[in-house]
Amino acid sequence: MAEVINSKGIGYPEPIAAPSTPYINPRDSNPTLTGLPLRVLSEVISSLGPVQSILWNNANFGSLRQLEESGVLDRFLPRFDPTVIPSKPPAPAPSLPSESSTTSSAFNSSASYTTQFASGKLTPAAIVNERLLPLLTSPESPHSLCVITPVTPSTEASASTSRYAASTAHTSGIDGVPILVKDELNLAGTPRTMGLTKAEMTRRAYSESEEGQTSWCVQKLIDAGALVVGKANMHEIGFDTTNNNPNWGTPRNPYNKDYYPGGSSGGCAYAVGAGLVPIAVGADGGGSIRLPAGYCGVYGLKPTHGRVSSRPTLSIAASNGVVGPIAATISDLELAYRIMATPDPQNPVSINFSQPTKPPVEAHTGKRIIGIYKPWFEDCDQEVKDATNAAVKWLETEAGYEVVDIEIPYLKEGRMSHAITIMTEIGQGFCKGDASGLTPANKVLVGVSNKTPARDFNIAQRVRAMLMSHLSSLFATHTDSLIILSPVTPHIGVKIGSESHVAKGGAGISDANTSLKSMQYVFLANFTGCPSISVPVGYSPTEGVPIGLMGMAAWGGEEVLLGLGECTERYFEGVVGRRKGGGEEGHRGGVYVDVLASEG
Repeated sequence: MAEVINSKGIGYPEPIAAPSTPYINPRDSNPTLTGLPLRVLSEVISSLGPVQSILWNNANFGSLRQLEESGVLDRFLPRFDPTVIPSKPPAPAPSLPSESSTTSSAFNSSASYTTQFASGKLTPAAIVNERLLPLLTSPESPHSLCVITPVTPSTEASASTSRYAASTAHTSGIDGVPILVKDELNLAGTPRTMGLTKAEMTRRAYSESEEGQTSWCVQKLIDAGALVVGKANMHEIGFDTTNNNPNWGTPRNPYNKDYYPGGSSGGCAYAVGAGLVPIAVGADGGGSIRLPAGYCGVYGLKPTHGRVSSRPTLSIAASNGVVGPIAATISDLELAYRIMATPDPQNPVSINFSQPTKPPVEAHTGKRIIGIYKPWFEDCDQEVKDATNAAVKWLETEAGYEVVDIEIPYLKEGRMSHAITIMTEIGQGFCKGDASGLTPANKVLVGVSNKTPARDFNIAQRVRAMLMSHLSSLFATHTDSLIILSPVTPHIGVKIGSESHVAKGGAGISDANTSLKSMQYVFLANFTGCPSISVPVGYSPTEGVPIGLMGMAAWGGEEVLLGLGECTERYFEGVVGRRKGGGEEGHRGGVYVDVLASEG
């Protein structure tokens, strides 16, 4: 069993390698439903227990009992909380030498904004009022769907403008820079809808205790001068991976309007990928930062569990969910993370982590090493395999990463355990088993969650403990600077099957098979509490949508992952060729807006 406190830190799992098993990933066989059949069945499921049981069994959740009966889990007690606070964070590797000719990003960074503000060419007030808000508020604007509640930070924008005029701007790097915040978080003066209709949000009164407050990590960005211009669209209660939202509308992928942007932080990723803001604040319980970041060609960071405080906002999936940044450039991902992860003295977990800062050169003593579980890594579509393998080859030959073979057994059982856990946390904890007023697809999920027996939930937490101990053994064997690498998703994206699926006020779609497939790689970091990063490394040659690579590090290893991000950004900008200039050459999406250009 895992030790509570040891020399590695608080909650650090004992390194125990799980028994070797063949890689198995059977295809799921859940029904896909839309339109009237979905509406009718969702009502039946939400009210009839026997139908809920049929779907629960069809998902094969009960098969975890076979693992328990095999004796594999005998030495593991249930791990209900994956929080690990390392006594010493993993050391990042030395930075790559600077290149004589640097590549430039196709996207504006925070530095692009602050440079313009400092020169007097533009002001924060002008950017917000004259360029951004019309794009976010006009019904004719294709960008309006990425926000649920636009925000006009007039006072804050005027104050920032005055600071620049007086040469007293904050040194944070984001003074006057516009950002979006996922509507799962609190922002004083705005509703927290979580993708629900306002009427349903009011009925459920989820945020009464949080009224008038701002989530800690968001407030830290505001204190640094960032201007929140909107609460971003999200999948209703974060309960899927596409950002299909019949309540508020569904934003499209900025690279191909026939594809979803990914979810549940889809509005955030769309806004960053479309050039509207350089930074957005997302949340991730089952890939909800990394999936949309991967689909929209930007960067996403899921921090170590518990590291970033969102107090007083209550998590909708307490043992899986975290808050983290989505950004257009790796420098902005680093910047936003280090501000957001400021320890919160009133949060009993966050306060135990140190303030993240850019490590000095002498602290970069870690090895540059990548671990790949080949059967898992290569269980993806050919276009994904080609793009991610090319990136790995570059990291090995040009960036000096050593690539080692690893094994992660029981991934099928792990993914099933994560699904059981997060469904129960959202359906029974957050929703209290009440599916009324939800979209039809979520009525199905909450209904199915009603049938999770305590024994099976308990087994799932023992699987979590086993996986955490196995990862601990990998870090102990190779180095705690090891990065476990995989694609972000096994497919190039999720295509919108019909316009009726994304119609505002429609039934949406229930497609559990695609949802589970989308989480094939991302679930592991959520379930075990490890930090994880999503970085763009290519584009689909057939559909034009971005393809992402994902790294997962040991607990507290965010700086190790950001070092990987710096390397892959050099690869993506310089080798793949996403350069400033737009169009095909610039590799921007068709709806990209250069907010800093003279014609906004």
